[in-house]
Amino acid sequence: MLAIVMMTSTIIFAQHAKSSHKGHTDRFEKMKTDLALTDAQYASIKSIDTKYNNKRDALKNDSAQTREAKGAAFKTMRTDEENEIAALLTPDQKTKWDKLKTEHGEKRKEHFQKISEQREAKLKTTLGLSDDQSQKMKAVNQQFMEKFGALRKSDTKDKAAFEKLKTDHEAAIKGILTPEQFQKWTTMRADMRKKHGHEHGHMQKG
Repeated sequence: MLAIVMMTSTIIFAQHAKSSHKGHTDRFEKMKTDLALTDAQYASIKSIDTKYNNKRDALKNDSAQTREAKGAAFKTMRTDEENEIAALLTPDQKTKWDKLKTEHGEKRKEHFQKISEQREAKLKTTLGLSDDQSQKMKAVNQQFMEKFGALRKSDTKDKAAFEKLKTDHEAAIKGILTPEQFQKWTTMRADMRKKHGHEHGHMQKG
């Protein structure tokens, strides 16, 4: 829906869609090894994950619920799943698991930072941005992401606020770029939306 989010999420989706299942499987293999899980614990944890995966799939296909309601439900499911897994662990295993989750979060943060830098470099080259323009674009996009994140976390989920944020972001971008660059940026955004929609539809069919 929103330009910069669509562009970022599409790049990430395209690069990782094929490997997501393997990464999910590796996660449990790593847990089994690092936490020294018993066969019974391992089987129970995989069973819990399967249960919540089925719930998530059902929620994704539930057209009656809004995007905001689904987002809140996904967060609740993630918390519930982690609580059920934690209940199966010994105190020592729980401590190790918390450490693993922290390390995983840091690695994800570094990964998304790298993806963001790659996107910015591509944008600079494609649009022919000067160093000054590139820095201004980076600042505007960072502010947008922070405000977007704050809105998503808020209880109101005001659609008008999201639309205003989108409009303000586009106006800020337009003020940085030349008319020709802005037209290219608009075209890139439209292409990303089409590509995202095509890949999302393909994955659903698969």
